[in-house]
Amino acid sequence: MLLDFSNLNEEPLKNQIKDEFFKDEKFRYSGDKIDFMLSYQHPNATLPVLWGEAKRGDFDDLDKAFTQLLLTIGRHKLYTHHTPPYLCAFNAFRMEIIAFNDTITSFFYKSDIDFSITPSNHNTEGFKHALDAFKAMKPHKLVFDFKTQSQECKEFIKDHLNSSHLHNKIQIDKNNFFTIYQKWLEIVKPTIKIDWELAKAEGILDADYYLADLLSDGDKTIIEKLRTILKSSHYELKWGSNTLNKLGLEGITKVGFTDNQQAHQEFWSVYERPPKSEFQASILERRDLLVPSDVRERKGAYFTPKIWVEKSQEYLAKALGQDYQEDYIIWDCAGGTGNLLRGLWNKANLYLSTLDHNDVAIVKDLASKNHLKLLENQVFQFDFLNDDFFSDKLPKSLQEILKDEEKRKKLIIYINPPYAEAGNKAKMSGTGEHKAKVARNNKVYETYKDLLGSGANELFAQFFMRIYKELDGCIMASFSTLKYLNSSHFKKFREVFKAKFLEGFMVPADSFDNVTGQFPIGFLVWDTAT
Repeated sequence: MLLDFSNLNEEPLKNQIKDEFFKDEKFRYSGDKIDFMLSYQHPNATLPVLWGEAKRGDFDDLDKAFTQLLLTIGRHKLYTHHTPPYLCAFNAFRMEIIAFNDTITSFFYKSDIDFSITPSNHNTEGFKHALDAFKAMKPHKLVFDFKTQSQECKEFIKDHLNSSHLHNKIQIDKNNFFTIYQKWLEIVKPTIKIDWELAKAEGILDADYYLADLLSDGDKTIIEKLRTILKSSHYELKWGSNTLNKLGLEGITKVGFTDNQQAHQEFWSVYERPPKSEFQASILERRDLLVPSDVRERKGAYFTPKIWVEKSQEYLAKALGQDYQEDYIIWDCAGGTGNLLRGLWNKANLYLSTLDHNDVAIVKDLASKNHLKLLENQVFQFDFLNDDFFSDKLPKSLQEILKDEEKRKKLIIYINPPYAEAGNKAKMSGTGEHKAKVARNNKVYETYKDLLGSGANELFAQFFMRIYKELDGCIMASFSTLKYLNSSHFKKFREVFKAKFLEGFMVPADSFDNVTGQFPIGFLVWDTAT
């Protein structure tokens, strides 16, 4: 019998499509934020099977329907949860299906897409731009005409979306690993035998235990470079004896469970571990999502969006010439997991340091697998606001550059530094006390507080002043707010900081993860020699 949905309004159309094509009783249907949602109830999660956008009648441009669907997913950040294998758009006459793959995922990280617009209004400039971006991705579509290809559509759904074909275990990927982490915090973390407050004070975070679990095969962590690893029935900590003593472990590196590992085993029994190799690097790079906000502010563990990383490297070439990677040494001294150095290829000229020991381990692992073009011996732990440049902490090759006035002129300090601020009422701690010690409890603050004035409250300003005073002659290329250029709090800073501006651009702050508010963030390139 020929299918005829031509006279149905949108709600009856969705119900008819569900009844005709999705007959598996294990499917759950809903239509809340997204028009058409099918999911399957797994013992530990509700797994989406298909998300779709429905249009009544002969709505002719289903690319617009797909764009509306993507804008809806982005607006509600549904891509950070479990995502379905497929997306669809349909009208009364046909259904189009595309895979929810990396190409589609990249749409949600495009900083030039405005996810605050109303997805259903197809006449705005923001929608038209998003539509162009969707079309430019050229997703492979399966198109089924209801009158002539309804049987083929049913066979595709039976082969690819029937619940009997779903994995017994939940697959972990770069979209759902954060959602799984939230569940892990509730179920597994309380059963790990450690004082979490003391551990956090020593830089040992629950995120490191989660990654040790996540990146495991047969209950053994597969990346030995991590400083917290899972060894069957316990974790092993590769930390110094001073840190372990403060945690009351007195040199004991094993951390067990309070419930004989029952919650841990039950939790992970429903997930496929480790994630596929193509997702492992992406998950490690986004460790920042698992780090508490107060630690991110202090350590600078914020992820610079790919579009701005690429743009910043274009501006480095503008300022310093197309051959800057060959002509200059580049040091990211607030490196996190290394994403600012992505796209750079001359590994012999690249150095990365970070405050966090686990980030060092992650970057070295990424480098060893060629996900980052870095030499492992040029990746190191370094506290830029406290440590001495001429100590064992820095590679000798970098020390030689820092000592030499002429060589410093060929050094680029390329950073997205931490932004924590003391005395900011918007950043009051839970106890009601200002986070003064965050920005004031370090050697650089004590050394330069008189030159910085009120700007001394800002960690990024402390980075800038140490670079300007102690690495004079270098090129400083940094992301930051622009208050050091125009704020009255930075009057003293500007009296000292007389570097020459070379190039730069501004972007909206809310295009960065975990940043809210309407203010500019700049990437500015300065020559400190003039």
